[in-house]
Amino acid sequence: MTGTDERAAEVLEASEAVLGTLLHTDAGVRDLVPDLVSALEPADFREPRHGELWDLLSSRWAAALSCDPITVSAVLRERGDLERLGGLVWLHQLHDAVPTVAHALEYAEIVREDAQWRALEAAGVRTVTAAGRRQGTAAEAAESAVELVRAVRDRQAHLDAPPRDLLDFLQEADDEPEWVIPGVLARWDRLMITAGEGGGKSLLLRQILMRAAAGLHPWKKARIEPVRVLLVDAENADAQVRPWLRRMAQAAAEEGAPVQRGRFHLEVRPEGLDLSQAADRAWLARTVERVRPDLISIGPLYKLTTSGKSDEEAARPLMSALEMIRSASGGAAMVLEAHSPHAAPGVKRRDLRPIGSSLWLRWPEYGFGLAPADSAFADETRLMDWVPWRGPRSVRDWPAQFCQGVTWPWQAIQHVGNAPLPAVTIEVDEAVRRGLIPDQTFWDDQQIG
Repeated sequence: MTGTDERAAEVLEASEAVLGTLLHTDAGVRDLVPDLVSALEPADFREPRHGELWDLLSSRWAAALSCDPITVSAVLRERGDLERLGGLVWLHQLHDAVPTVAHALEYAEIVREDAQWRALEAAGVRTVTAAGRRQGTAAEAAESAVELVRAVRDRQAHLDAPPRDLLDFLQEADDEPEWVIPGVLARWDRLMITAGEGGGKSLLLRQILMRAAAGLHPWKKARIEPVRVLLVDAENADAQVRPWLRRMAQAAAEEGAPVQRGRFHLEVRPEGLDLSQAADRAWLARTVERVRPDLISIGPLYKLTTSGKSDEEAARPLMSALEMIRSASGGAAMVLEAHSPHAAPGVKRRDLRPIGSSLWLRWPEYGFGLAPADSAFADETRLMDWVPWRGPRSVRDWPAQFCQGVTWPWQAIQHVGNAPLPAVTIEVDEAVRRGLIPDQTFWDDQQIG
């Protein structure tokens, strides 16, 4: 007998043992059934008749119906399936052939492992077949192959642990988020910032990334653990991006926190991307997998697709692509920028919600817009309100306003109405000393990390 034959025989024995376990009715089996039923699906069995019988047995256990060879054979006989699935004698053989019901979960694991190997083999065959036919593009075939293999990897991952009881759940301590920026962004968080054209959102995003890479809080005079960031600018050319990044890197160095090599990575693609196309998705996924960033900024949103489809049709594949990128990064926090629509005639403040599909209103955990403040000196200080357009899913430490900074593009302000007097040409500390700015205006006193 070859190794392949031996494995097939082992899987067959495990399949019959796990089926036979469900034909037992003692208390020990009742305790195992929930985990057994959750562990396997009918398609996991090599033989279709095993899968059919598993479906019947697990359904009867779930409905608290008797489940022994005699009652099960009666059900199958009524359906006309008894002989096709093996007959009464075979059901009794399954019942009697179980080595020990105590090892039923181990038998199930053998069956599940074999099912995953078969699924992986099928994914390989489909990939080789697609390559031989040369249908579509190579990038599309490769992306499909990756998705197939990922599905095998994640197959039944939700079955690793049973559902929790409410009382047990409530007794557990709340987990501290896995912070990327303490109090602001955790892993898997999505933040979308909107503003009008020239509203400063791109500079704010770059400031957040630069300070995070340097180990500085984005708007507090506080140190954090430096993180690895990736900026994908799909709108501006090198000559537009470099001067501001140079200024920000210098500002970080002046604060004693120079950005170390390997912390800040960027791709400048002024021609834009089309994440509805396999080639651009694959390029971005490869970039993310190489960098493995903790924090990603991609955008602006309108430059990430050229499909020309309607808002809803364009948004869904773009969201899917961005979710794929988050997965490829292992859960990096994502910060996106989007344009807001022009103000309607006679309306003083424009709608800050992102242009496009209403799906974007629900997709990010946090959505904010930069809007000019209603202040006598708003123009002189470029004072902006930080306006939420999406209800937050968790409490975070957001400022209330921003104004033009001195060494950095933006300076955060804690409370609306606590806005600074015009002093943008004077260093902040000096402005406070002269009494031009209230001492508690700027959010710069809390130390983190």
